[in-house]
Amino acid sequence: MGKAKYIIGGVLVAIGLFWVLAWAGIVPGLRNIDTVTIKKGKLVVWGTVDDAPVFGELIGLFQASNPGIEISYFKKAEDSYEQDLIRAFAAGVGPDIFSAHHTSLRRYSDLISAAPPEIFPAAEFREQFVDVAQRDFLFGENLFGVPLYVDTLALYYNIDLFNSAGFIFPPKDWDEFTQYSRELTKRKQSGDIIVSGAAIGGGKNVVSASDILNAFMLQNGVVLANEEGKVNFRTSNAGTGLMATALEFYTSFARQTSPNYSWSGTSAGDSETMFAQGKVAMMLGYASAKTSIMNKSPRLRFAVAPFPQVKNATIKRNYANYSGYVVYKNSPNTATAWQFLHFLAQKDISAYYGTSGRPGAQRSVVAIQQKDSQMKVFAEQALSAVSWVQYNAEVVKQVFTDMIDTQIASDQPLQQTILNAETTINALIKK
Repeated sequence: MGKAKYIIGGVLVAIGLFWVLAWAGIVPGLRNIDTVTIKKGKLVVWGTVDDAPVFGELIGLFQASNPGIEISYFKKAEDSYEQDLIRAFAAGVGPDIFSAHHTSLRRYSDLISAAPPEIFPAAEFREQFVDVAQRDFLFGENLFGVPLYVDTLALYYNIDLFNSAGFIFPPKDWDEFTQYSRELTKRKQSGDIIVSGAAIGGGKNVVSASDILNAFMLQNGVVLANEEGKVNFRTSNAGTGLMATALEFYTSFARQTSPNYSWSGTSAGDSETMFAQGKVAMMLGYASAKTSIMNKSPRLRFAVAPFPQVKNATIKRNYANYSGYVVYKNSPNTATAWQFLHFLAQKDISAYYGTSGRPGAQRSVVAIQQKDSQMKVFAEQALSAVSWVQYNAEVVKQVFTDMIDTQIASDQPLQQTILNAETTINALIKK
């Protein structure tokens, strides 16, 4: 009996030790894998938009309920971001999570991992996020990233210039926009512009010129690329006719021979700077432009209105520009990384939007921001936001900007300018 007692005692001690080791993660397979990861994870996050203090608040909220995980966030310069990523991954020191432009998911397809469905199911993402985020980050049942915001182009207008011209309400469509611009533009006898009715039509001196042109094209039914990002303007748009119409309208505001002429393509200042100086009645910009304008001219009286639409359009289309966070496929902590991104998708991080001043990507946040006079326009536009597949957004931006300036400066046929842009984009994308 005494011997049996010792045997039983030893067995109990062994069992107890076994479960202690299992709970500590030393004995694998007996503890939920997510719990192991979440307790012992260490993550590095790279971004280009969020400031460290703002993102640090999100990290702090996550760590409050997951104290065993360490997260470091680094804000990187946009102009060298992609090269920094490539070098870091090649050296084996790349981030576990990194920011990717919403048009770039196919470009990064060999670098990123899909969300484990047990951590972040596609159905949950569909229920929570606006349509454009679903189109950009969901591929079938595979989720490849989580955006925190969706920015869209909107109309900024100078209240004092509108009052002086007798305009009570901002223009709703492009016909009204054109009429307002003509009446608000003031010129010297020499023809030089004193006050621009609308800072639109130029390339390099119009902030977001490429996006504005893209927006107008999409509103008019232009198909800009296939699912892989290859552009084929001739086949998709009846011999570039739709694109030519869009480019003709856009550049008419910067051509001196056009009745729409309101913006000099050789202006020394860019559209945002000139608007801040009170020399422009209307400009088109993102939500992020608001802070920049206020910093440049704190006393300027201006307001924000919805982006103009095609007259009598039944479906609104607003151009989106935003980023999402994705997970590096070779990270040793992919499960932990997706646990963190799943946390970022929850509505209890709403304080982030008040701090960052950005329109939310989640429907629940949109509903809250619709009641905020400062965010209402951008929140509602997130619901009708559109984009198109750009294998390399920087290439597209540069080529479209050059296409605009070329068309203003030369008598080259519109179709030829467009076909040259197509050739250049496809050639650069291959590199």
